Amino acid sequence: MLLKLVVWTILAFLLAPLVIIVLFSFHASPSLSFPFAGFSLRWYEELLGNPQLSAAVLKSLGIALLTAVITLLLGATASLAWLRSGRPGRSLIEALTITPIALPGLFVGVSLLVLFAQAGVQLSTVTIVISHVVIAIPIMIVAMKARLTLFDLSLEEASRDLGASQLQTFARVTLPLIAPTLISSAILAFAVSFDEFVVTSFVAGTETTLPMYIWSMMRRTVTPLINAISTLALAFSMVILIGAWAIGRFRRSSSIASREMS
Repeated sequence: MLLKLVVWTILAFLLAPLVIIVLFSFHASPSLSFPFAGFSLRWYEELLGNPQLSAAVLKSLGIALLTAVITLLLGATASLAWLRSGRPGRSLIEALTITPIALPGLFVGVSLLVLFAQAGVQLSTVTIVISHVVIAIPIMIVAMKARLTLFDLSLEEASRDLGASQLQTFARVTLPLIAPTLISSAILAFAVSFDEFVVTSFVAGTETTLPMYIWSMMRRTVTPLINAISTLALAFSMVILIGAWAIGRFRRSSSIASREMS
């Protein structure tokens, strides 16, 4: 009983700020204080007529989409390399994967900024995408590693013994088995890129993404308009993550059903 109470207390502590943000996004008064003056959609109506916000949202969506696609290609390649490597190669890939995750975002942002400056690369959307890929690839490789650990290489060997080429084996055996994890990981990379702020602030230059736009607004004043933007961004991220979870859940259910039928 005590353990459950501790768990629920911790969850309430973590979720309370999110609940307050969502609550005040419907506040009729510009003040962010109690007592609550009533519910209103005025802040969401203001968002619809804000061209700067629309530009920031489109910029973030474009960057997140590019990040997801590039991460999907590079992460899948690295994951398959891990699968086919020996113990030393796997250890090296795992060490390189964990390092970016373990480092603070501040350190990663400064390192990438110095790298771009030394290479003479102008800060732009391209540098943002590169930085987000650096952050997202390790997450994807970790997810793929968990899936590929259970991968049976004898399935590929059987396909080759039956006369399939290496490309046919990959397209008809390997890819269908890992596709749900690839899609889920790409969706997760999209969500990570869409919400990224710390590293982006170092490598964005004059570009403005949605998290940076919210930060610039908070530096001037704090109004329920910021809460409304944050609520929509939170809802969008949750939809993406739930979609990734649903794909994985559907795949596991289909695998269990197919094994039971066989």
